[in-house]
Amino acid sequence: MKEAYAFFLVTCLWGLSAQETYREDDDTIRLGLYFVYDSKFVEQAIFNESDNYNAYFTALTGAAEAYFKNHKHLTILLTLVNSSKLEDETKLKYVTEGPVTYLDAPKTLWELEGIFTWNENLSRDVDVVFLVTGDKMKTIVSEMTGEWYGLAPPRSICYGNASVGIIYDDGVTFNGAQLLAVQVALLLGANKDNGRWRECPRSDEYLMSSIDGGSHPMLSECSERSMWTFHGRVQGKDLCWKDTPQGALENKGSPVNFYGERRCDMCELRNSPKPGFKCSGKKPQKLLYGNCKAYCCSRGATRNKGRMCEEENPVNLPDGTPCAGGKQCIHGECV
Repeated sequence: MKEAYAFFLVTCLWGLSAQETYREDDDTIRLGLYFVYDSKFVEQAIFNESDNYNAYFTALTGAAEAYFKNHKHLTILLTLVNSSKLEDETKLKYVTEGPVTYLDAPKTLWELEGIFTWNENLSRDVDVVFLVTGDKMKTIVSEMTGEWYGLAPPRSICYGNASVGIIYDDGVTFNGAQLLAVQVALLLGANKDNGRWRECPRSDEYLMSSIDGGSHPMLSECSERSMWTFHGRVQGKDLCWKDTPQGALENKGSPVNFYGERRCDMCELRNSPKPGFKCSGKKPQKLLYGNCKAYCCSRGATRNKGRMCEEENPVNLPDGTPCAGGKQCIHGECV
């Protein structure tokens, strides 16, 4: 699946949308993802099934793919190939600020590149290796250039045997999906919405407006065009995204389906339950707030007893929840 093209460093949902039915196959990018996770992730993740997290990671991958479902030029298909625990955690670097210890993302990324970029033992289905950490990450934004450090290097897809990135995820709520989507976009040539030279106009909304991901879970038109330009520049090569990776599970996942199959509810999951936690199977009453958010209500509450429901800090409905106009909820927004 791999051919190493060093020049890339320089130049370079869970169902098919209506657009994909007529889009040229050459405009489809298929990426195989491999997740390695650390001990901190294991300490807090609650969905260890059959002694692995592949079901959770498959749904996480589907959640990230949905950020690209409305792309005007490309079809982005993401597949979880497999996952495993990181063998050598001495490669993980940390920084302490006050009482909080963070994963030092730039230094750790450098170590991971040394492990995986030219690793001949990786399956040919693997295009990108992501570390999934249970520690919050310390990244850097250059004040001088606006460059981001600690995330997957821009336009480095198909370089070596695998590109590398890092996400933080709590192993419960799929909160790493947005940062996963940000780094897939970076790998595929998306410009940042930061108003800097050779980037896109400044925006406080779209996915690429912040190193953590913007409030709007979609790409700006400018970022979409930059991905299309990158794609056109390299499409004639024998690229890693042109074949179809074999998934760890037969079916793709989404958070809403994942929770539904396990009879879990966002209101009982939001307070960081610990490993061993079992979902109750009950559906707590909620007071909807817009299309894709809801206030949690206390036990026994009904829709007519608003006083029993919270009045602030609504929870996002699970990504993939159907919403108005045949759309889907992504990151608390109907898109």
